[in-house]
Amino acid sequence: MVEFGGRRLALVAAGFVMGAAAPTALVMADSGPQKAAFDEISVKRINIVEPDGKYRLVLANSDRFPGLFMEGREYKHHSRDGGGMLFFNDEGDEVGGLTFGSKTVGENRRASGSLMFDQYKQDQTVGIQYSEADGKRTAGLRVWDRPDWSIKPLMEMSARAAAASDEVGRTRIRDEMRAYAMANGGAGAERVFAGKTTDDAIVRLADKSGRPRLLLKVGADGEPSIEFLDTAGRVVKRITQ
Repeated sequence: MVEFGGRRLALVAAGFVMGAAAPTALVMADSGPQKAAFDEISVKRINIVEPDGKYRLVLANSDRFPGLFMEGREYKHHSRDGGGMLFFNDEGDEVGGLTFGSKTVGENRRASGSLMFDQYKQDQTVGIQYSEADGKRTAGLRVWDRPDWSIKPLMEMSARAAAASDEVGRTRIRDEMRAYAMANGGAGAERVFAGKTTDDAIVRLADKSGRPRLLLKVGADGEPSIEFLDTAGRVVKRITQ
């Protein structure tokens, strides 16, 4: 288990109580764990762990946010740079999380937030997501199909990409990751989206290859419609009010 700075929440809490100018009450039983109460606490990371030391939940800022986890082992993420919350299952696998962030560069602005839940040994399979880029917004519920194989090899490649000395090396390893996924039947596909894209409220249903085949929509003009699409994305039938 990786501990950033070697401090768990109990040590942080104890240090806060002992060092604060006006500490709140520290309640100690004759035996058993100590219990502390605070009016306010500021930390960079909190680890919720099981009795065997495995993570169950991690809350962290962007600097101390963990990487990818499988079977209790951490693999550095090649591109993750935000903060939030990460969930873990009984086996020490990462199984989802809550993330959010924003970035503004000149006239360009980006923002996002997501609550995701992962398939066993795989990537996210259901989530609520919001994203915005330069005034174009998407928000809704998403459901993905994922294959049955474990993504542990991809985590190992991600750690290699994170350790690469330059962007050329990282790009090469990312290409390896995509090639590995495709050689094993693909990384999965989005099957359901229900939400808003720019000015339209939609429900989009796709086939196992991720190709949209049915679209229920209420457009910016307020007109409802149902569209049937072929595998090339062409509308073959449209029903209006």
